[in-house]
Amino acid sequence: MCLSSDVSLRTAVRQVATELVPEATAIADGLTAYVAAAMPELKQRDALDLVWASCDANTRALLHALSHGHTLAEMGPSDEVIGSTRAMVQQGLSHDAVTRGYRVGLSYWCERWAQAVERRNLEMSLAVRVAREGTTFLLGWLDLITERISAEYRDEAERLAREGSLARAAYVRGILGDDEFDVSTTDMRLGYDLTGDHRALVLARHPDATDSPPLDSTARALAGALTSTGPLVVRVDVDTIWCWISTRDSRPVPAAQAPVLAGLGRPSTGLDGFRRSHRQACEALRVARLAGSGAGTVVDFGQVEVTALCSSDPAQCRTFVADALGRLAADTDDARRLRETLHVFFECNSNFRAAAARLNVHHNTVRYRLDQAEALLGHPPGEDRLRLELALHLSAHLGSGLSD
Repeated sequence: MCLSSDVSLRTAVRQVATELVPEATAIADGLTAYVAAAMPELKQRDALDLVWASCDANTRALLHALSHGHTLAEMGPSDEVIGSTRAMVQQGLSHDAVTRGYRVGLSYWCERWAQAVERRNLEMSLAVRVAREGTTFLLGWLDLITERISAEYRDEAERLAREGSLARAAYVRGILGDDEFDVSTTDMRLGYDLTGDHRALVLARHPDATDSPPLDSTARALAGALTSTGPLVVRVDVDTIWCWISTRDSRPVPAAQAPVLAGLGRPSTGLDGFRRSHRQACEALRVARLAGSGAGTVVDFGQVEVTALCSSDPAQCRTFVADALGRLAADTDDARRLRETLHVFFECNSNFRAAAARLNVHHNTVRYRLDQAEALLGHPPGEDRLRLELALHLSAHLGSGLSD
C-alpha cells in the first residue's frame, strides 16, 4: 500500500514523523521496555540487547519512511534487523516469541504515533486522518516485516540444524572408527549410553520417493515399535539417517509407513556392539537396495546374513546363482514358483506333506513341481544340495536384483 495522495494529509504525516525523528532513541528504549514487560521470557541480558537493537533499527526505518513519504514497497528489514533476528535464533528464542514481540511492539508504536499527532494540534478531521494513515501504514509494515523476518528465522534455524547435524554425524563417525575412543565422554554429547544395549537402524530415502516426511520422525516411529526409550538419531545427509535403539528386543519391526528403505541390525551390547549392530544394519540396507525392495521395506540382518555375506560382489553373486540354477533361474512366474517350492521343500527337511502345508497345495503338486524343477536343473535336486540351497536362498532374498 502507499500513503494517501491527499497533499495536506501527506504533508501532515511527514511533519508528525519528522518531529519524532529526534526521539528515535527514546522510542526504541520505551519500545524495548514495553515488549520486555509483556514478555518476561526475554529478560535475560543477551535477549534484551537483541530486542533493543531490533527496536532501534526498526524505529529509525519507520521514521525515515514516514518522514520521507516512502511506500511499503520501498521498505524491508535492515541489516541490523536481519542480524538481530538471526542472533535471536542462536539464543534459542522461538519463532512465536520473535513474531509476538513485533505484534506487542506495534501497540506501543501506534500509541506513540497517536500522541505525536495530538501534540501537533491539527484540525480535528485532519488529525483523525493522520492518526489513521499512520496506523494503517504501521499495520501494513507489520505484515511485511514479520513475513521477511520469518524467512530469515527459518533460514538461520535450518543453517544451525545443518551444522549441528554435521557436527553430530562427524562425532558419531569418530565413535564408529576410533578404537581408542573414550566411552565416558559420550553421555553428555549424545545423551545416549554406549555401555548399554543397542540395536542399530539405518534408513535411506527410497529412490522412487518424490516427497516424504522427515526421516528422523520415521526412525523414531520404527524405534517405538521396540521400546519407549528415546533412540539416538543421527542425520548423515539429506537422504540418510543412522539410529540406535537402546534395547535387547530382537523382534522384527513393522514396515515403515513412509517411502524409505531400512536395515536393522541385531541387538548387541557396549561400544563393540554399538559398532557391530550398525555394520549389520548397513549390510541389511545394502541387501534391500540390491534386491530392489519396495518403499517401506525394513530388512532384518538376522534374516539376510548369508545373503549379505555372499553378495558383497553383486556381479559374482549373480553369476553363481545363474550357474547353480541354470534354466531354473529364469525370470518367469513358473520358474519363481518352482524355486519357491524347492526352497520350502528343503526348509521342511525334504518332507512333501510339510512343504505342501507351507505352500497350501496338495503334496502331489509338490512332487510334480519338483519333477519340473529337476528337468530345468538338469540333475536331481539332492545333488550338490548345499550349492543349490544357497542359490535358492540368494534368489529368494535378492529377487529382481539378480537380473540387473
